[in-house]
Amino acid sequence: MTSSENRSSVLAALIVGVCLLVGFSVGGYFIGKGGTRFKADTRTVTVKGLVEREVKADQAIWILRFRRASEDLKDVHAKIIADRETAFAFLQNQGFKEGDINRQPTRTIDKLAREYSQNEGKERFRYVVTSSLVVTTANVDLVIKALGATEELLKVGVMLDGEPDGGTANPRYVVTKFNALRPQLLADATKNARLTAQQFASDSGVKVGRIRSANQGNIQIFGTDGNDESAPYSPTSTPVKKIRVVSTFGFELT
Repeated sequence: MTSSENRSSVLAALIVGVCLLVGFSVGGYFIGKGGTRFKADTRTVTVKGLVEREVKADQAIWILRFRRASEDLKDVHAKIIADRETAFAFLQNQGFKEGDINRQPTRTIDKLAREYSQNEGKERFRYVVTSSLVVTTANVDLVIKALGATEELLKVGVMLDGEPDGGTANPRYVVTKFNALRPQLLADATKNARLTAQQFASDSGVKVGRIRSANQGNIQIFGTDGNDESAPYSPTSTPVKKIRVVSTFGFELT
């Protein structure tokens, strides 16, 4: 074998050796990274944090509705205005400030003026007039007290009308400061989740580390009657609410 052939063989061997070395190094790197990733993924725990708190509403909205019907337009208007003013005086006697009470305009329906009426000729009165007072106040207890005294209106001939959908004329009780409560509720949910994770870790012989993932989850508001009041147009007829927060957290285990 000539010297030139020897040099070619040595060079080829060196190239093969370098390729093998690089291959083993790269393979070892990815194997190591894969093992680390696998290790990290398997040493976590996902738990839910639950917190419930009773909160009293800080605002009440009470709509007192009135309805009158008659064949005489002037007569029915006079009666509805009298009802509204009598109720206004009743609310002031109960302790509401004038600024808490808003008079709403009257609404008149002339049944004979309607183009289509399934009960044409069967209606007893031609005119139906409605009006209302809207009480908006932070004094929730005063609303509860006044609600129990509305029989005084009935005694003087003023009858409160129900909701348009046939429901009762109950006040709406609202928690307007909910956003101010949210940070503490989420903090309490986080503490609850960590306690759960620590119990799991203790049983497994490991420790709980930092939070790797967090999901605020659901925040729900329930009335004492059990109704879910979370949606914008849900019933809000109880002055005491139960706020429930359920959040999901992923913790490292070390």
